[in-house]
Amino acid sequence: MRKKVLKIIAIAVAAIFIFSTGFCLGISSSLIKRYITCGSFINFSESSSRFLGKIYTDDSSEFDTRIIEETLKFTYGNALTEKSKHELVEAAIEGILASLDDKHTEYFTKEEYEQIMESYSGTMSGIGVVVMMDEDGQTVVVMPIQDTPAFRAGLKEGDVIVKVNGTEIKDIPLESVVSMIKGKEGTEVILTMFRPKENEEFEVKIIRERFYIPNLFSKILEEDIAYIQYIGFQGKGAQKLDEEIQKLIDSGAEGIIFDLRNNLGGVLDDAVNVSDLFLDEGLIVSVKGRSGSEEISSNYYAKKGKYTKIPLVVLINGYSASASEVVAGALEDSERAILIGEKSFGKGTVQVLKELTDGSGIKFTTAKYYLPSGSSVEGKGLHPDIIVEWDPDSEKDVQLEKAIEEINLLIDKNTSE
Repeated sequence: MRKKVLKIIAIAVAAIFIFSTGFCLGISSSLIKRYITCGSFINFSESSSRFLGKIYTDDSSEFDTRIIEETLKFTYGNALTEKSKHELVEAAIEGILASLDDKHTEYFTKEEYEQIMESYSGTMSGIGVVVMMDEDGQTVVVMPIQDTPAFRAGLKEGDVIVKVNGTEIKDIPLESVVSMIKGKEGTEVILTMFRPKENEEFEVKIIRERFYIPNLFSKILEEDIAYIQYIGFQGKGAQKLDEEIQKLIDSGAEGIIFDLRNNLGGVLDDAVNVSDLFLDEGLIVSVKGRSGSEEISSNYYAKKGKYTKIPLVVLINGYSASASEVVAGALEDSERAILIGEKSFGKGTVQVLKELTDGSGIKFTTAKYYLPSGSSVEGKGLHPDIIVEWDPDSEKDVQLEKAIEEINLLIDKNTSE
């Protein structure tokens, strides 16, 4: 399952770590999209605002857009196939987005967009699982969120959701699947699951809950190793990470394992700020878009970091995407950290999510991002310094074990110096 090439429609069925009018670094607006059950946070930063302010917004055009309105009115009143005005407007919007030849485009109805905005509260009513769509059109569990209904129900990474309340969902857009699974707190959803490892299909009934969506988990390993699993990049995420790292250091941590496995991405500025915690100087990432016929770019540089000396190992895998790749790539290019695990997803584009006047919304690609080396991860991903394949048959986390081995070597070296 981990080896399949995944489609660009990725959803964290719980949170959608993006800006309402800012950048979204994730697999799709579905994208990072939403954890069927978690929530997300707004952080429209000054730096992203400056870049967005450069985007071409001139309404002048040789083409008179009034003919679009004429077409809508005429077809509404005269076409043999009767359609509502709302249906025609939606079709026009979807047609515009389809013409972009952009696999990350999305159109959200008012109801769907409201669900996205709800996630910004930091809580979500749902089941608590991160999912993605694979190349076969299957909705695959990337990770159940700890202490959520999905986690307690025993859903596991690699499980495939076959049906939702008896309806087969193969090839149904991921956003629609998420809407089917989400629902009012206290209500029940019935999922038909397939577990490839056991070649078994089973049914599970889950009661939806409202809960807080954490962006990280942490603990101390072997008395002096800080282990931090960073789930998604969101507003003020780096601030929470900073506080957590300091607590771990105060508890005796002398090295950090930063786990970005299964992290689908999120907010650009959080990726920059997280990187900046570990770097003193240098380019973190550059973003290139356009303004009319002109190319525009913004470079994000590190300021004086707080944790620039402590040994650091970063874990990545095929579900580490976008903002995760920005951070891992910046730390690798600057030789600040050792990357361990498997090749990352490979998404090097930036999306913008825009609310329309009727409450609906659209998302499309506005730019590409490049690592300090000038390379793009689009379609290629990041290659770890130390490759460790995931072993689904092992009771041990072989990737984490290798990270512990390497961080101990770095701690010993750091102590001897």
